[in-house]
Amino acid sequence: MNDLAAQVINGDARLAHVMHTGSQPTGATQSSTQMGPMLVAMGKLSPKDLSLILAMQKREGLRFGEAALKLGVAKQEDINAILAEQFAYTQTPAVSSKLDHRLNALFQPDSPQAEALRSLRSELMLRYFNPQPHGSLALVSAEDAEGSALATADLAVCFAQLGLRTLLVDTNLRAPQLNRLFHLPEHAPGLSDWLADRSVVAPTNIDAVRSLWLLPAGTRAPNPQELLSGRHYQERLRALANQFDVTLISTAPMDSNRDAQIVAAQSGAALLLARQHQTRTQALEIICNRLRDLGVRLLGAALLG
Repeated sequence: MNDLAAQVINGDARLAHVMHTGSQPTGATQSSTQMGPMLVAMGKLSPKDLSLILAMQKREGLRFGEAALKLGVAKQEDINAILAEQFAYTQTPAVSSKLDHRLNALFQPDSPQAEALRSLRSELMLRYFNPQPHGSLALVSAEDAEGSALATADLAVCFAQLGLRTLLVDTNLRAPQLNRLFHLPEHAPGLSDWLADRSVVAPTNIDAVRSLWLLPAGTRAPNPQELLSGRHYQERLRALANQFDVTLISTAPMDSNRDAQIVAAQSGAALLLARQHQTRTQALEIICNRLRDLGVRLLGAALLG
């Protein structure tokens, strides 16, 4: 259980922005001409504006974004959007975004919680995902369905921000959580419908995070354990995971059922999630023993603040 250092990966923090200025290396003509035409193509600048910016940049030795802002012909949010595009970085969504603002990796990227998430991501890349591409990992908790789903979603966003094709799967068929976090319809078809052959379901790409796809839980089924234990789950999830670099599986808490135990056994590896100062050590020990008895590789534990 101590293979992976515990990380505090959730909690309150103020809204922050990743990029505060449109920074381009001074005199970097190639970068400037890339940003300018992109802004023109977006309809944010006119060709005349572009000429004025380039002239000021040359005359005063300013960065392209600084010159555009000084002239008042571009907005900071437009500069940030272009920088995010150029650096393949996920831009912080607008405050009006309907995604859950508790997703620290998206809305509070400068916060200690987001930094802890990135540290946890690095550990998992080094210890698990790099040696075996297309691996899947179950995230398991003793309690707190909402908190563990939020932590799993936040971690998935972090992997997607690396440019890795990331699949997030909600296997909590009793009380689905991820639809609300990513503003998907509550009754959208998902995993349960696919496993029961009620419909063919494809993961949904999350617009704000270009490399993240979500397979929601789907219709609340009367037989979740049978669906998760069946041949369809193992075969179809393995085939689907092979299309992605990273697959993270959000599970139901183990305090009331054994659904997560089944999912972890199918994945072969699990990361424990615990609520700081709340989750009992005895509960974690029970989970560890159950999963080890099933041959599940335990990568460690992460603390939710």
